[in-house]
Amino acid sequence: MDWGTLFRRTARRIRERFEPRFPDVAPHRCRHTFAMATLEKLVEGHYRQAAQLAAATGDASGLSLYLLKADPLLILRDLLGHSSVVTTEVYLKRLDVHRIYRAAWERTRAVIDATALTEADAEFAEEF
Repeated sequence: MDWGTLFRRTARRIRERFEPRFPDVAPHRCRHTFAMATLEKLVEGHYRQAAQLAAATGDASGLSLYLLKADPLLILRDLLGHSSVVTTEVYLKRLDVHRIYRAAWERTRAVIDATALTEADAEFAEEF
C-alpha cells in the first residue's frame, strides 16, 4: 500500500466514525503544512536574531546586512529541496506571508533602535 492510499483510507474512516467534515488528506498536503508552519518559525527566529544583533552592536547597518543574508524563504527552499524560490512560493499560496513577517516584527521591535524602527515601520505601512 502506498502513502496516498493510506492517507485516503484514514481520512475516510475519520469522516465515517468521528467527524464528517474531516478534509481529504494526502502526503503532499502534509508537505504544504510543513512549509507554512516552518516559514512562521523561521521568520520569528530571523527577526529575533536580527533584533539581538542590532541590540548587541547598536548598528543598524549590521541589522540590514543580516536581514539581507539570512532570508527565511531561502532556508525553506533548501529544506524542501527546491531549486527555485518560485517553486517554494507555490507551497505558501494560502498563507498570508506579510502577516507572518509583520507579527514577527511586532514581537521583536522593542529591542531595535529608533532609526531602524522608522525604516521598518514605513516598509510595513506600504500596501502590497
